[in-house]
Amino acid sequence: MKVDYILVFTSPIYDVLTKTDTDMATLHLVYKMWDSMIENVRKVIYQHERKIKVKHSSFFRVVNLILIDRWTKSSTSLRCLAHSLNPR
Repeated sequence: MKVDYILVFTSPIYDVLTKTDTDMATLHLVYKMWDSMIENVRKVIYQHERKIKVKHSSFFRVVNLILIDRWTKSSTSLRCLAHSLNPR
């Protein structure tokens, strides 16, 4: 049962990874999908915990911090420049 839950809440993350793991330029897709990915993860976690949006979820906070940390590590000046030069 817990494995199913893990698969469900990581599914939006997996979707972004599979859509952007190509030989084509996909940086613009990551920027476009990032916020919706985090929102989809939040929805799954809150639904599983039976919480409404205004309530605090310790688990979502940890997952969100991990995702934001990964985003911060990958958002280098060079990557931002590449996105600016090739937004599509």
